[in-house]
Amino acid sequence: MPDVNLSERLMQGPLPAQFADVQAHKPLTISQYKEFSRETAEILRERFSAQANIYELIALNTFIMDELLKNIWQQSQVPDHAAALVAVGGYGRREMFPGSDIDIMIVLDEASDPSTELKIKAFLTLLWDIKLPVAQSVRTVKECISEAKNDITVMTSLMEHSYLAGNRELYDRLAMTIDKNKIWPSKKYFKEKSEELISRHHKYGDTANHLEPNVKENPGSLRDLHTLQWLTNRHFKTSCFEELVRESFLTNNEVSSLRDAYTTLARIRFALHLHTGRGEDRLLFDYQYDVASLLGFENIQRNHRVEAFMQLFYRTTNRVSTLAEIIVQRLQSCIFPSLLRRRAKPINACFQVRGTQLEARHPEIFVQTPSAILEVFSLLQEHSHLAGPSDGLTRLLLDHLDLIDEAFRNNDCNRERFVSILNHPGTNSREIRRMAQLGVLGKYWPCFDLVTGRMQFDLYHIYTVEEHTLRVFENACQFSIPASGNELAAYHDVFTQTPKALILYLAALFHDIAKGRNGDHSELGAEDARDFCLNHNLSSFDANLVSWLVKNHLVMSMTAQHQDINDPMVLKKFAENVGNLTRLHYLYLLTIADIQGTNPKLWDSWRSTLLANLYENTSRYLHHGLDSPVEPKELIQEVKESALQTLGKLGFDTNRCLAFWKELEEDYFLRHSDDEVVRQASAIFSRPTKEEVVVSIHQYSARGATEIFIYCNDRNYLFAHITSTLSRLGLTVVHARIITSKKGHALDTFLVLSEAGEPISDTSQCTIVAERLAETLRDPHRITLSSSKKLPRKIRELRVPVRTQFEDSPTHSYTTMELKAPDFPGLLVSLGSAFVDCNISIHNARISKLGERVHNIFQLSTLDNQPLNSQQQQGLEQAISQSLQ
Repeated sequence: MPDVNLSERLMQGPLPAQFADVQAHKPLTISQYKEFSRETAEILRERFSAQANIYELIALNTFIMDELLKNIWQQSQVPDHAAALVAVGGYGRREMFPGSDIDIMIVLDEASDPSTELKIKAFLTLLWDIKLPVAQSVRTVKECISEAKNDITVMTSLMEHSYLAGNRELYDRLAMTIDKNKIWPSKKYFKEKSEELISRHHKYGDTANHLEPNVKENPGSLRDLHTLQWLTNRHFKTSCFEELVRESFLTNNEVSSLRDAYTTLARIRFALHLHTGRGEDRLLFDYQYDVASLLGFENIQRNHRVEAFMQLFYRTTNRVSTLAEIIVQRLQSCIFPSLLRRRAKPINACFQVRGTQLEARHPEIFVQTPSAILEVFSLLQEHSHLAGPSDGLTRLLLDHLDLIDEAFRNNDCNRERFVSILNHPGTNSREIRRMAQLGVLGKYWPCFDLVTGRMQFDLYHIYTVEEHTLRVFENACQFSIPASGNELAAYHDVFTQTPKALILYLAALFHDIAKGRNGDHSELGAEDARDFCLNHNLSSFDANLVSWLVKNHLVMSMTAQHQDINDPMVLKKFAENVGNLTRLHYLYLLTIADIQGTNPKLWDSWRSTLLANLYENTSRYLHHGLDSPVEPKELIQEVKESALQTLGKLGFDTNRCLAFWKELEEDYFLRHSDDEVVRQASAIFSRPTKEEVVVSIHQYSARGATEIFIYCNDRNYLFAHITSTLSRLGLTVVHARIITSKKGHALDTFLVLSEAGEPISDTSQCTIVAERLAETLRDPHRITLSSSKKLPRKIRELRVPVRTQFEDSPTHSYTTMELKAPDFPGLLVSLGSAFVDCNISIHNARISKLGERVHNIFQLSTLDNQPLNSQQQQGLEQAISQSLQ
């Protein structure tokens, strides 16, 4: 970015009290230097406002830093002939934000004498003493050249140089050498730097549309603008984007867009540094509200203020990403002109192919034939070997987006082509994303433009609405690809049972399209989807099916993670809602695509297995027929008979099994499969005679997690003891069933995942877990309960509510408590501590997760087995709230 000269008006504003002394090179004490830096930070804060000129503020900060370093250089008495003090990197390009590192280099003519070395050391020591964030290097000119040849990062830093003090002739010699193309010719520099750009984008997930983005490093961020400047500077020897207009490389509109984007991003980064008081470049949830306020966003409602601010950020980075792709492609053609000398091969009257790019045959194609805008993407699908549109064609597209108006959208040929692009196997996800990046999708489908850059204020999503939508669509398209030996193979098999792929693709695009509107986004999105389908000549049947999928897109994940899918009534209700196998196939695939596109960390073996089980059980239910469902009594009898048969083969006495089962409520057999019943009975019957504690671990259960079964005498605080131990062992509980027999025995099952989000893979670790739990349960008096853990900052910032609801049982001496809360490591430990503090006993419980929320149901009593009165309920509610703060 350009170096803006400080105006007289700016210099007349407030400056640090001792600025004149610093500028006059008068020595200060260390405390005075520190105070000078502190005053500088305060002045920058005072001068910053919604109307402040960000270029002038950055220039002011850079200028003050120049004068401070010159002063300290003079106090250190480094001989002028021996060395030059040079600003490099961000400081060298005159871009000092409040928390920027101070990149400096001390250039030596030759190896320095001991006296000079001591003075340079004194200079650097003083910088460290006054706590300046200095990044320094000390090199001869020869060493600079050698380092630059070997490391493109060093070369890039040296390209941005600015003289500060010392030997000017030495500085000029270095600058002349660096500016020549001999060290890094533009071809070599372009190749390395463009690969570095791609690598950095991959590191950040190829999108800036994360809910906690990095304003400096994300795709479309300030670093992309810097990279464009480095690449063009190396080739054209220019110092700013404006000079590239004279080179006929950039248009005035492109320069204006780049300048506007830099202004927006620079203001955000400046405000972020002011708010955090350091060089923090991550826009974390904790900072977004305050940064928005600093930038002048004044919406009264907190979320609306943040939403408006972040939407500006996302739209800006999306614009930069698009421009960067165009400019890099254009520069490649300049640096490697042979690409342009290839012979063009006409495709039709409007388009031609040159090399691996699609080109326009004349500049008026879109004015003469607006429908050719969509034709670009369908041609790229037909010629799938092409890398994409040329930079010239891309520029034409961007310049003619306004041609996509109501008449364009209502044109039957355009509608047919759009549906064809959506439904084209193999390339549909690539071209739909390209349409989104270039703004074509938002113009053709205005609903998509409304959610572009829109945040999602929940614990599940890590992307903006439009980025999440594109990822879900891409996931859905992946199901069409044959696979073998993994999850995709199973999903592909289900995909082949769906009548029309287009139904799934449309549901994926519309499932969250109504986010941010007043009302239920599922219902509003369902209405939009139906209208869109009918307008695009889909049948009423297909339109209704897409609409149903959008309206119910959360039902399967909520049922699987929120409810006990072994309960016949839960399965019956879900199956009745789904109605038929076709809907089930679509809903299953949409649910998987949705979760995988929400947050990669959410998809694990447990959720995969949970959904697969619900899908398979519902399939059997629907095959059996809704009019003749399996009754709970039949299921219970089926589980008992199957388990009894297996236990008999294992040598266990039938009468002993039946006698033991009489101690259990019938609900036990609805909540456990026959395999689980066998494993638990075997563990209990096989224990030594005097052993009161059983810990049995099934490493890879059918539920996609490691199953830990505990059998012992029930007692107070048992839940707290178990969860505290599991937490110490680094295990996450994803599901739990707490059952107390009629004789007072606890039969508790915990499904756990390791810190890697997978079942425990090491058999020896299973042994350690079993031993630790057994020790804990045999001698609970030695246990020190883990302390409650604080809520993670993301949950705290989003202010996710904790809801408790109590209900007394008319037939039992307990109180049922339903808890809905954000999930985080240590949640169950915190709950256990709250139960201990309030002297609460747990008789039964069902613990389940939905994304990053939990839905737990506990059957509780006082220690003397009485239901909780209203005062005790209120006390427990307060204890839980306090433990989760």
